[in-house]
Amino acid sequence: MRLSTFILDNLEAILQEWENFAKSLHPNAAADTIELRDHAEDMLRVIAADLASEQTEQQSIDKSLGRALRADGQSMAEIHAETRLVAGFTIDQLVAEYRALRASVLRLWQRQFKTTSVFQIEDMTRFNEAIDQALGESVAQYSRMVQSSQHLFLAILGHDVRTPVGAITAGAHVLLLDQALSSKQVKLASRILSSAERLEGIVSDLLDFAVANSGNGIPVTPSSVDLTTVCGVVIEEMRAVHADRTISFNLSGDLSGAFDGPRIGQALSNLVGNALQHGSPEAPVSVTVEGELNGITLAVHNEGKAIPPAVMQTLFKAIKHQTLRPTHDQQGRLRNLGLGLYITNEIVKAHGGRITVVSTEEGGTSFTIHLPRSLN
Repeated sequence: MRLSTFILDNLEAILQEWENFAKSLHPNAAADTIELRDHAEDMLRVIAADLASEQTEQQSIDKSLGRALRADGQSMAEIHAETRLVAGFTIDQLVAEYRALRASVLRLWQRQFKTTSVFQIEDMTRFNEAIDQALGESVAQYSRMVQSSQHLFLAILGHDVRTPVGAITAGAHVLLLDQALSSKQVKLASRILSSAERLEGIVSDLLDFAVANSGNGIPVTPSSVDLTTVCGVVIEEMRAVHADRTISFNLSGDLSGAFDGPRIGQALSNLVGNALQHGSPEAPVSVTVEGELNGITLAVHNEGKAIPPAVMQTLFKAIKHQTLRPTHDQQGRLRNLGLGLYITNEIVKAHGGRITVVSTEEGGTSFTIHLPRSLN
């Protein structure tokens, strides 16, 4: 008996094993049969039909590489992943279901035979390919949905938090203008303003992360801009906030071009903030902006420990070592979520540019942004 025929003839027995295993995983102990079997019958019928069809060697290779042709619309495996996610299954449990299904079908089928024939080996190979294809579709869809929900959560959180934070910031500014305040009250208002500005920065990073990680990158709106003013404003702001540090600033050449000024300012601010945070406190941070024939470079240099090679590989990734790494100031207060370099890289890429890093114990660390004068 061919495996495709065996699956259809023994559908109920296979589904019962699937149901029993799903019940051991399901978050809802009272789940009914329909919920537990969720699209399993449809998937098995699709697999059986695939096994019964002719297949070329190239089609087999394509399946093993995840490049099999598929019909329009969602597959049963993708729909199954969605319903399992909604039901509360983890991705590990989703994978375990397919592993158990594979084992159940092959175990029940092999009970029918004393010896192994060529067609059995062929059927087992094709069955494994079909299960792998369904598993790949389910895992990919599950991951897409999780990522989409995370982006939506971050976007909603950032949007809803930004309004009250803006009100706190505005209120703190008003308080600081009141000449009748005592020195203690002025100090308190300054702390409120500083905390609100840090929180606003964190919210902005969350929103930028949600947008950039959606697959479309950070949007930019280029216009005719002279980076002399843009960079000058950033440096003055950083000097005011970090009055105890030395920031040298050098400009040269033609710095005009088609840029999103606020975004370039944000990228430069992130790099300077990173240099101040990780560089030697006794050494100055130097910022050099040069207009060249083919574009503009913005370089930020600091002295201090070199960036380890392992860290260098994930420097511009949103998730480092499987988790975000929040950074704190000297008082232990949260400064940011460690997204600055990721967002900077996304801004540079959106401008058609690139960012390079050189870091050694002897020479310190230099981040250099290379920007074309206009988007291609």
